[in-house]
Amino acid sequence: MSDPRTRNAALNEMPVSLIRGGTAYWIQEKARLISPDQWNLGRRLFIAITVAWVPLAVLAGARGGNDFWGVLSDYRVNARVFIAIPLLIIAQIGMEQHFRDMARYFLEANLVRQQDLGHFQGIMKKAVRLRDAKWPELLVIVGVFLQLAYMFESGRMRNASWATDLTTNTLTPAGYWSTFVTQAIFMALIGLVLWKWLIWILVMRDLAKMELRLDPTDGDRIAGLGFLSEIPKAFIPVLLAISAVIGSTWRFQTLSGEIELKTLEMPAALLTVLAMIVFVFPLVVFTPKLLKSKREGAMEYAALRHLYSLDFRKKWVDERPMHLTELLGTRDVGSLSSISSSFKNVEEMKIFPFRKSTLVAVVVALAVPMIPVATTQIPLMEVLKSLFNALH
Repeated sequence: MSDPRTRNAALNEMPVSLIRGGTAYWIQEKARLISPDQWNLGRRLFIAITVAWVPLAVLAGARGGNDFWGVLSDYRVNARVFIAIPLLIIAQIGMEQHFRDMARYFLEANLVRQQDLGHFQGIMKKAVRLRDAKWPELLVIVGVFLQLAYMFESGRMRNASWATDLTTNTLTPAGYWSTFVTQAIFMALIGLVLWKWLIWILVMRDLAKMELRLDPTDGDRIAGLGFLSEIPKAFIPVLLAISAVIGSTWRFQTLSGEIELKTLEMPAALLTVLAMIVFVFPLVVFTPKLLKSKREGAMEYAALRHLYSLDFRKKWVDERPMHLTELLGTRDVGSLSSISSSFKNVEEMKIFPFRKSTLVAVVVALAVPMIPVATTQIPLMEVLKSLFNALH
């Protein structure tokens, strides 16, 4: 039997925050943008949007009204500043809560055996050490600026009139700010999210190696691990942010004649597959444990059902006259039904912690920001009808 006091102590002592640590977090804490007991979301969103957009608008306005209105109407920039960056900041709260809930559920549902509590706490502490490591976030920053340098050299921003000085064919001050500040903030947030997700994957991998107390008859049809199917939903704001930025670029390219809408079918499909691989497929680490639990459960409960059925037949069929007085009020029929129901749960048990609602959430998060792309050539109602049909 598990000791509730030991388990509760583990819950109280367990440091399971994915977000509240690391260099980026400590900088925000020193700048009083965030506090240990509050997210200060409004303040952080205001600062991020202000830094990413206000100087950009001012620098563009200094060159004249055309550049200023060019920035205001450029949905590629606005998608990053007013949609993607806020969503990526908001996503941190969901990631934090989902990770805490996952860690707590493993203990509260007694999935972790009493003798493995120390091992479980060790996994959580390893996650914290990774979270606080400096080199991963440094690599993220290096990667961001390498990508920005590539963008600068390739001249990708030169297709925006407000970002390019036509007389010198170089970036304007607004173009430089957009590239090395606005875009840098967006990409850094993406990099940090992916690093936190990698830590999450490593934690799940280590948990999957433990001798978990799974029950193939559990009503969630995933041996008690059904809650894991909710984990990818913590990253829905991230998918919305990425899709909004990609969609804004595709819309610009479609309207400018650089590409045709039909050529985006394959990239859109690949984006969906990639999102599933990154945010859903890692849950496959639990498949071996679930497969073993289902196989063993099928054998055990099949034997139990058969043995009970034999006793039931002997008592109520072969020896029925001897037990007629017991027939009314007997619980034998209910017990047989319960065993059969448990066996059915084993038969229907899934070996991958996944639900249709997760797939729907991922597809919707990717598809909704793409509606403005499709409406460049297809009426809005046709787009909505197509999305509706795809989900049914």
